[in-house]
Amino acid sequence: MQWWHVYVAGWAAALVLGGLCTGLCRVLAPRWGFVDKPLNEAHKRHQKVTPVLGGLGMLVGWLLVLAGGLLGVRFGADLFGADIAAVSAGVPARGHELGTIVLGAVALTIVGMVDDRIAMRASTKFAAQFVVALATVVMGVRITAFAPLPWLSWVLTVFWIVGIINATNFLDNMDGLAGGIAAIAAFFFLCTAAFRGQHFVAVLAAVTCGAACGFLLHNRPPATIFMGDGGSHFLGYLLAVLGALTTFYLPDESLTPAPILMPLLILGLPIFDAGAVVLLRLKQGRPIYVGDNTHISHRFAWLGLSRPKAVLLACLLSLTAGCGALTLLWLPLAGALVVCIQAAATFAIVSVIQFCSPEAKVH
Repeated sequence: MQWWHVYVAGWAAALVLGGLCTGLCRVLAPRWGFVDKPLNEAHKRHQKVTPVLGGLGMLVGWLLVLAGGLLGVRFGADLFGADIAAVSAGVPARGHELGTIVLGAVALTIVGMVDDRIAMRASTKFAAQFVVALATVVMGVRITAFAPLPWLSWVLTVFWIVGIINATNFLDNMDGLAGGIAAIAAFFFLCTAAFRGQHFVAVLAAVTCGAACGFLLHNRPPATIFMGDGGSHFLGYLLAVLGALTTFYLPDESLTPAPILMPLLILGLPIFDAGAVVLLRLKQGRPIYVGDNTHISHRFAWLGLSRPKAVLLACLLSLTAGCGALTLLWLPLAGALVVCIQAAATFAIVSVIQFCSPEAKVH
């Protein structure tokens, strides 16, 4: 067995179990009061009462796959071949790291579910995100690239985790959008970690990608269940952690320092969308935490695209940025500059289209 077999198996198992658990949550959600009513908030446009417990389905499927993997390592590692068995022997040494990630994912999913059920204050939710992010950093998950001081690494990592959680939450505004973008981003983190030989991170990314894909079986347009804040917190946290754990730049192997930009490109669309929306709300004097219909997907719809096609276009943009990011692992300086300019130009083109067209200005 080779490592790519492990990645595919982890992805497939998470796809199946995530899909099954999400389907079960779709049945249980109305009984437990986890439903999203039409026009419950001004920016929501769905037409019928919809279950909003997808985050729990993804979490449970993800946990089941991780538990199965740990049991496999514990009792059957030799069945996978010598290379995999040798690496698997080091899994216990990373137990505290995995435990931290699991606890953080569970805690933030619960925070999001509480908000889905009773609508928490924005300050309370932000404080919970900050606490979990700080605890994650304390337990050793940190961004270290070019951070000359330990406290700077801590600040960068906390800011990164909280920022990506909220960017993912902002992006959850159309059927299939946040789940699709998360699956694409997790796939590129999987590829990068696999190329770097970071099998622990690669497996974690594969399972996260699979859980998101399993959820999409029920969330593709027209959605029969929403992920809710529980799901956006779950996926946002894991994407942030994957971005922090993956080794992008290696001084002895990388031709340029450009690979440190890879997580910004892989998560470029949610970061771009969140930044644009926040600036627009500040410009208009509105609270940045109050939802609206000014996201990139909404603007694509204003330009005449159907909502499913707007989601598809956003996913294609994310795929394009991720493909460009992956090439930074091998390109020399000139090539890396071309990729960065191309990515910047792409988002600039999107900005011109979505903010400067007559159709967009009337909204």
